[in-house]
Amino acid sequence: MKLVIQSHGPAPALRRCVRYYYQVEDLFESALALQPVPARSPEIIEFMFATHYRIERLDAQVVEECWPATLVGTRTHRGVNLFLSGRIDAFTIAFRPGGISALFGIPSQELTNCDFDAYTMPGGGISELRQRLGEATGFAKRVQVADAFLTDRRQDFDRPSAAIKAARMIHLCRGAARIDDLVDRTGLGIRQFERRFVREVGMPPKLYARIVRFEAALRMKAARPETRWIEVAHALGYFDQMHMVHDFKRLSGETPSVIVDQLDMFVQPEVAARQPA
Repeated sequence: MKLVIQSHGPAPALRRCVRYYYQVEDLFESALALQPVPARSPEIIEFMFATHYRIERLDAQVVEECWPATLVGTRTHRGVNLFLSGRIDAFTIAFRPGGISALFGIPSQELTNCDFDAYTMPGGGISELRQRLGEATGFAKRVQVADAFLTDRRQDFDRPSAAIKAARMIHLCRGAARIDDLVDRTGLGIRQFERRFVREVGMPPKLYARIVRFEAALRMKAARPETRWIEVAHALGYFDQMHMVHDFKRLSGETPSVIVDQLDMFVQPEVAARQPA
């Protein structure tokens, strides 16, 4: 399976809230394609304009059709597979830590490992946004539509909390930040810091750092396929390659060599968004 994927960063005013936008397109004339969903750090809103994905929930062993617009929280493990068929046309907004809360007032803790009909989000407007995105001609126009919608909703996000600052630092360090050092910067006790982090980011800080490092490993391999996994492990501060393999199995259900070829939808958009125009 080789999907057509486009990605772009947000307008400057939204960079503290939005990581990137991406669009997935393809036509599956016969075969049904499987896309595993591993642990993921960003919250997203995904809009479908053609054949909807079908969602296999591994814990409940049920398959459902996704909504026209779906709000998806952070994921701490692989609990869902997507089935792709027919004509695929999906546009996704990936948010930074605290972005959903800042724009829509929804605590991240309520979203973790869950997905919801985005039409029910506080403040409304998602149905109208989906219509405008569907009417836009091409990916670049859709980015402009999303930028305009989110800019109108943007509140003061220039004074982030201690937990959001810590999450940003974890991203900057590709998951290698020492949690004790982050706590020391906040002036909070460790338990108080952890409670705030879970409420505002959606999971404990150590697990979040592990997922961010997992994502960084996937991006590094995708950007430079010739890089050996042991080099990836050393570059990202894993104790050794076996520790990295253990993390991959916990977060994706597969070894690095298996899962890296299955995650175009979740790796390539950020790889592309980080490339210079």
